[in-house]
Amino acid sequence: MNQNYEQMSFTELRAYVLENREDIEALRFLMSKRDPNSKGYPMPVTEADMQAQMEIIRRKINGEL
Repeated sequence: MNQNYEQMSFTELRAYVLENREDIEALRFLMSKRDPNSKGYPMPVTEADMQAQMEIIRRKINGEL
């Protein structure tokens, strides 16, 4: 299925990517639209850093952040 990602709103594109996780082109397009002012997280160095970052991701997925 060939989609026109430019015509989709951010919300529509995000929903499409979640439903079509194998569509790498859509994911790349979605990532190119991310907010440049959004908070960034450093690359984890230690196992403790990795666990802390996984907890942040879990909380974001669950809508706690």
